[in-house]
Order: sequence, then C-alpha cells, then structure tokens
Amino acid sequence: MIKTEAIILKTTDIGEVNRFLTIYSKELGKIRVIARGVKKKESKLRCHLEPLSYNHLILVEGKSFRIVKDAVLADEFLKIKKDLEKIKIAQKITELIDEAIVGEEKDEEIWNLLLKTFNAIEVNSEFIESAVSNFQENLLRLLGYDPEHVKSLADIY
Repeated sequence: MIKTEAIILKTTDIGEVNRFLTIYSKELGKIRVIARGVKKKESKLRCHLEPLSYNHLILVEGKSFRIVKDAVLADEFLKIKKDLEKIKIAQKITELIDEAIVGEEKDEEIWNLLLKTFNAIEVNSEFIESAVSNFQENLLRLLGYDPEHVKSLADIY
C-alpha cells in the first residue's frame, strides 16, 4: 500500500465504469493509475478524482498498474475551475508536466513547483498572464536545461 499526495493531470475513460488517471505525486512522480468503478453514481471516489484536483491517495499494486483504493480531497481548486481563463492555464501546465516527465521519478522540487503554481493561479488573477511561461522556465531549469538556450519543451524533443 502506498500513501501519496497527488494532483490529477488528466483522465481517460476505460470501459463503462473505470478510468485511467495520469497523476503527478509527491512520492512517485508522474504515474498512471486505475480508478475502478469511479464512474458509478454511487462511487465515493467519483468527485475526488477529477482533473486539476489535489488529493491524498492510497494506492495498491495491481498486475499492470497501481489501483486507487481511497482518496481524500485536499483541494479541488474551485476558483480555477470556475474561471475559463484559469482552466486553460492550468490545463496547459498539466500538459507541460505530462510532456516533460517521461518516466516514473520522484522529484520534490517539481512537485512543489506544480502545487505552488496551482495555488498562485487559484488566488491571484494577475499571476495567470505569466503563469505558463514562468512554470515552463522553472520546469526546464529543474530538469537540468538552460532556459536561455531552450525556450520550450518542443526544443528538447
């Protein structure tokens, strides 16, 4: 059993009731997990496991993927989800993480950057204009690239 804090980056439906989640977790980095039965109306996890939400998760090892057994919502970033411009910014940031991080690798600095950026977007409307470029520059630096020579993640790949 693994306990971790995580932000849901994206979800993909599989079958009628299950969902793949791509998450960035404090303890494991970027991973894909399965949430079984999460799309059922009576599922207690249904509201917790939405994109752009911050959760405390309990995961167990499955045959191919880790499985979400429990989730406690820490922050659903409601101010982001109620503002279309903030949603676009937050989704761009989750795409950058998904694109930049290939394998499962813990990186507490990237975790802190992601959480700090989401919290800043949540409370500060002036921050959203520069949020993506600031996040990308800091992410590149944390990944070991010089932001002056590598202007975007597309330049790496």
